[in-house]
Amino acid sequence: MSLRMSSLDPDEPRAMKDCRTCNRRRIKCDRSLETCRKCALKGLPCPGYGLRIRWGQGVASRGKLSGKALPILEPAPASYHIDAKPAISTTSSSVRLNATSLAQDSVTSRPSLDFQENDLQSTPTASEPHVVNDGLRNAFHPVHDRNTIHNKFGVNLDLRSYRLPDYLQPSVVRDLIHYYDHVVAAVMPWVDGPDNAWRTIMLPLAMESESLLLAILALSAEHYSSKIGSTWSAEGGPLSVRYRDQSVQLLAQNLRRELTEDQTAAHQGPACAMLATILVLCNLEMIRCDSAVWHVHWKAARTITRRWTSSHYPRPMLDSGFKFLIKEAFVYDVFGSSTTFDNEDQIPSSVLTDEDPQLFSQWLQLVQEVTIVERRRHANMPVDQYLMHSADMKLLQRRFKEATNSSLLINRDLKFGSQGLQSDIVTLLRIYQEAGLLYSYQALLGPNESALARSGCVESIVNSVRLIQNLNVFQHDLVWPLFLVGTESRNKPSRQKFAESGLLEAMRSTAFSNCRPALEFLRRFWTMDEPVVADWIQFGRQESERGLNFLVI
Repeated sequence: MSLRMSSLDPDEPRAMKDCRTCNRRRIKCDRSLETCRKCALKGLPCPGYGLRIRWGQGVASRGKLSGKALPILEPAPASYHIDAKPAISTTSSSVRLNATSLAQDSVTSRPSLDFQENDLQSTPTASEPHVVNDGLRNAFHPVHDRNTIHNKFGVNLDLRSYRLPDYLQPSVVRDLIHYYDHVVAAVMPWVDGPDNAWRTIMLPLAMESESLLLAILALSAEHYSSKIGSTWSAEGGPLSVRYRDQSVQLLAQNLRRELTEDQTAAHQGPACAMLATILVLCNLEMIRCDSAVWHVHWKAARTITRRWTSSHYPRPMLDSGFKFLIKEAFVYDVFGSSTTFDNEDQIPSSVLTDEDPQLFSQWLQLVQEVTIVERRRHANMPVDQYLMHSADMKLLQRRFKEATNSSLLINRDLKFGSQGLQSDIVTLLRIYQEAGLLYSYQALLGPNESALARSGCVESIVNSVRLIQNLNVFQHDLVWPLFLVGTESRNKPSRQKFAESGLLEAMRSTAFSNCRPALEFLRRFWTMDEPVVADWIQFGRQESERGLNFLVI
C-alpha cells in the first residue's frame, strides 16, 4: 500500500527534503522522522536527513588539486516542521567543491556557535539573534548522578583546567564528559583498563579540538539515551543530533583546509583530531544502527588514513595518539570489510608498526589477508603467490596459532586487576583464534572440503564463550564470533538461539545497536535453502547489491 504524505498526521514533524534513498529511487519521500517510512516498508537502509560528509573525486583538472579526493558537506534539512528553521546554517544544496571554492573555504570563518554558559539551544544562523531559553538549563535527565556512576579507570578531567568555548561550559557538558569517561569508554577497547586510550588519549585531545569534543558529546548523549531509554534533549530535538551536526560541519571545514595545505604538516595535531572525530562519529552511527551513514564515515576514515600513512609523503615520528587512531581505523576496516563487498582499497596492514605490538594486531592482519584473497578470487583478479598459500588448511591453523601466541605474550604485561579477568582474556584470545579459522575456511575453502573443520571451530567457540567468568566485561568482544556461529546455524535451532541470544545481550549490555542489521541478516539467511544459497558470503553479496550492508564489530 502506497504511503502518501497526505495520509499522515499533519501535526507530525517533517523534514524539509526527501531522504537520499528516496531521491536515488526517484520516488516522493514521506519525510517522517527520524527516518523515512517508505524505506522501512521496503526494508531499505535510510540515511535520514542529517549532515554527512561524502568524498568527491577530481575536484580540479589540473594544478596541485588535480584528482584529489576531498570532503563535501551534504547539508541537512530542518529536522522538524517544514516551516522550521534549520538547527545549523548550511549551504542550500550539495555543492561539489572546486579549486576556487576550496580557496575561499580555507579562509571562511567557522559557523557561529554563540551559546551562553548554562544555556542549550539551537545554533543561531548568521542573521538570527541569540535567544536564551531558561527551560533548557537542566536538559540532562535527572537520574544521572556523577557520584553514583564510577569507573576506577576514569581519568576525571577537570574541565576548569581547559579553555572551552562558552557554549560548551554548562553542567550538561560536564555530565556528558563524565558519562563518556566512566561508561562509554569502557566498551570501546578490547578490554577496559588504566591504559584505555579512548580515555587517556581521546579526552585530552578533545579538549584541543572542538569538532572532536562535539562528537564525543553526541556519542555520550546517544549512548545514554540508548542505555536508559530516555532522550537527552533540548529545544529543537535531541542533543546528540545537535552536537553531531555541529561536529560534522566543523570536520568538513577542517578536512577541506587540511587536504589543501602543505602535506608535510598533515600528521600533526589537527590531523590526529580529525581522524579521532571520524572514528567517534563511526561509533555514534553504530549506536543508532544507521549503517548507511556509518559507511560514509568509514570511507572517510579509509581515505585519510591511507593518505596520511602513504609512502608518497614524509613519514614522521608518529606519537602514541596517532598510532592508536591508525590502529583503530584499521580495526574498523578489517571488520567492516569482512561483511561488505564493494572491493574498495583497504587500509594496508603496514600501518601497524612492529615497534608497537598490541593485542590482536597480528590476528587482524591475517583476517584482512583472508578477506583480500576472497575478494580478488571472486573478481577473477590476480592474487599474490604468497597469499595463495592461505588456502592451505594446515598453514592457516599454524598462522592463527602464531597470532594467538603473540597476543598471549603481550597479555603477560597487561594488568587488569584480577586473575579472573586475565583468565578470561586468554579464553577470548582462543575464541578469536577459532573464529579467525572459521572465517578463513568459509572464505577460502569449499563447503564440503571444510565442513568438518568448520564444525569443530563452532563447537570450540560455543564452549569457550560459556567458560568466560566476567561475561559482562567481554560481551562487546563476542559479536563477531557469535555472528560467525550464526552463519553455521542453518537448520540448527538450538545453535541459532545461542547466537541470537548472545547478539541481543551484547546490544543490551553495550547499548550499541549495530548488531541488529547483522541479526536480521542471519534470520533471513536461516530461511534460505542450501541449494539456492551455498553460504553466508554468497548471500551477503546478494544483499549488498540491494544496498543492505551491515557491520559486525
